[in-house]
Amino acid sequence: MSVFTSIDMPQLTAFLKNYSVGAPSGFTGIEAGITNSNFFIDTETGRYVLTIVEHESFTDVEWFMQLLAYLHQNGIPCAAPLPANNGSYTKPLANKPATVVQCLQGADKNHVNGNDCYALGKVLARLHKSCQNYSTSNQSRNDTRGAGWRTTTAEKVRIKLNADKAALLDEHMNADYARRLAQLPTSVIHADLFKDNVLFNGANISGIIDFYYACTGCMLYDLAITFNDWCRDDETNIDQDLARALLRGYESVRPLESSEYECWPTAVRCAALRFWLSRLHDLHFPPDGLLTYTKDPSPLEKILSFDVPDFVDLTS
Repeated sequence: MSVFTSIDMPQLTAFLKNYSVGAPSGFTGIEAGITNSNFFIDTETGRYVLTIVEHESFTDVEWFMQLLAYLHQNGIPCAAPLPANNGSYTKPLANKPATVVQCLQGADKNHVNGNDCYALGKVLARLHKSCQNYSTSNQSRNDTRGAGWRTTTAEKVRIKLNADKAALLDEHMNADYARRLAQLPTSVIHADLFKDNVLFNGANISGIIDFYYACTGCMLYDLAITFNDWCRDDETNIDQDLARALLRGYESVRPLESSEYECWPTAVRCAALRFWLSRLHDLHFPPDGLLTYTKDPSPLEKILSFDVPDFVDLTS
């Protein structure tokens, strides 16, 4: 996903001595994405993905990797993390937490169909159900992009917006979405399940990647994040067929509760607000890096500008 921290072959060779993967023969920076530094690495035993985590502690990164191992063991399609020789999943590289995971077959899709959305809905619901007890048996992790982060980030980006966009921001910041969502069922959630974080091998989902925003949170909110990216056409309008497929796929595994149906528009708006803010921040305050990639905030702004249909209307 972008490269902010560069490495060289001697650094990589020394780092990989912590793992049973053999000596490296080469590595390549991965350009897509926006948060961490990622590389394909080739060794005597195969190809892997190395991630240098830019803004998380060693403790948090170890939590992410233990979650990934748990999901892999429970049949959720995701990359298995490689333990280091001392049993931990996280080791220092360039003075930052770094991990190695298996390299999955497949690629993400820019354009998805109903079958893709139905399959993803089922996988997301399976992930939620499998993790409902995970945060109680393993230390839970709060959402680092929650209400407090939204307030701080909104104050920072607001000065960069014109009057109409500032008014839209104020409207949604004053809506108190967090209070309503806090009453809904929770689990460990992915919290960033955009198209570029799902790999397909042919017609099948081969892997969900990039769990670095995973946290204990509202399952409906996680579904809304996914809906906002997967169920829109090229003009950012709702694609009814894709929406019906995603939501029906999800409910085939975990039917929603009545309180979740009622809060669906709130979850969609809160999800759009979170990613509008992060993209505005990256647009106006771009991070430094060797390879950097930012996403267009305008689709999320458009979602916030229109009424959100009820869940039942989307699935009927």
